[in-house]
Amino acid sequence: MLVIINCILALIFFFVFFIMLHSEPSFIKLAIVLTTLLINIVCVVTIISSFKYTIDIKLSDEVKSSQSIVNFKDNRDLQGGFFIGCGEVNTEQYYYYYYKTDKGSYKASKIKADDCEIIYTKDTPHIDTIVKSADEKATENPLTFEPLLSLRISGTGEKYKIYIPEGSITTDFQVDME
Repeated sequence: MLVIINCILALIFFFVFFIMLHSEPSFIKLAIVLTTLLINIVCVVTIISSFKYTIDIKLSDEVKSSQSIVNFKDNRDLQGGFFIGCGEVNTEQYYYYYYKTDKGSYKASKIKADDCEIIYTKDTPHIDTIVKSADEKATENPLTFEPLLSLRISGTGEKYKIYIPEGSITTDFQVDME
């Protein structure tokens, strides 16, 4: 909020400064011009400080939601296209799973493997959806530039922590020299 007020003041004083430059000089006009310049410098310093402060705010992980899962499998989806002998094939790794809904039915879903971290658990298998959040005390500072902070948080996207029973990941090493 402080940044927006400073920007508005800077624009107002800039226009006053511009008008004063094109009129005849006097001591009062010179004082107004110098005051306007000083206020503009303070506004620019405040804006730069606000951006730096907002960029330095630490973001931490927060569990947005949690779903109990009843099965879990990895797979690759093939995507691509060809036209007259030219084209491309892309593969992306996905994890597929079924989860139980609030109504007692089961629903299928998938998530990109790049966004996941798999963790062994002795509890019920589940998937936690993780989002980034800013420290609330840090955001109460008047130097916080909310649009920049929102952009930082939304740019991180959702991540997932998948808790599966111990021993679910199989290790298979094979060397074939043919």
